[in-house]
This record gives sequence, structure tokens and C-alpha cells, in this order.
Amino acid sequence: MTPLPDRLASSLDLIDREYARRVTIAELARAAGCSRFHFMRAFRRAYGVTPGQRLRARRAARARELLTSTAAPVTDVCRLVGYRSLGTFSRVFHEITRESPSAFRRRTRKPVYIPSCFTRMFRADS
Repeated sequence: MTPLPDRLASSLDLIDREYARRVTIAELARAAGCSRFHFMRAFRRAYGVTPGQRLRARRAARARELLTSTAAPVTDVCRLVGYRSLGTFSRVFHEITRESPSAFRRRTRKPVYIPSCFTRMFRADS
């Protein structure tokens, strides 16, 4: 039989791959090949967080990437990372980053550089 740390790693991979959908403890325990209760204890012992905390952290990390690199509305980012409720997404995001999704975007969004030669092509006075 595969050692428990390797089996726990497979459940961690599942969280990282499937963060945008609802992943259940039963499904994670099955991936690790143990009971739900043993899985919860072993996961926390191995990684220092619960599977739910790991899932929230993974979703927040992906939300940070999307808020920084896309112009997608916060509501769309909320849905893309697996939350159904904008309120829940905002609360969890704030707990992890200490700022709202909108404030995070304002602080980290890089302005888009458009070369002046390109803008001259579309002048209204031409």
C-alpha cells in the first residue's frame, strides 16, 4: 500500500486541480484512501491546515492572479474560483489578504501600456 504522506499528497493535488468546483471531504478522503475522520486528522497534522482552509487559500491565490491580470468583474472572478456567493467570496478574500477584492485590484492592477504610434492610428481628427 502507498504510504500515507503520498496518499495525502494526492488529495492535496485534487484540491489544487479542482478548486473551482465543490470538493467534498469524502472525495478527498477517497483520494487519500482513508476514512473521512482519519483523513482530516492526518491532513491537518501533515500540512498544518484543514482541507477547507487549504481550499480557501488556493481559491484566494487564484482570485489574486485573476484580479491582477484580467479586467473580469469581481463577480466573475468569484464564480471562476468556485464561490456561488459574492458575499462569502469577499469575506474569505478579506480574511486571507486583509483587503477587499476591489481594493486589492486597485492596488495591484498594472496599467496597460499602449504605444503612442498605435493611438495615433485611431485619432478622431484624422
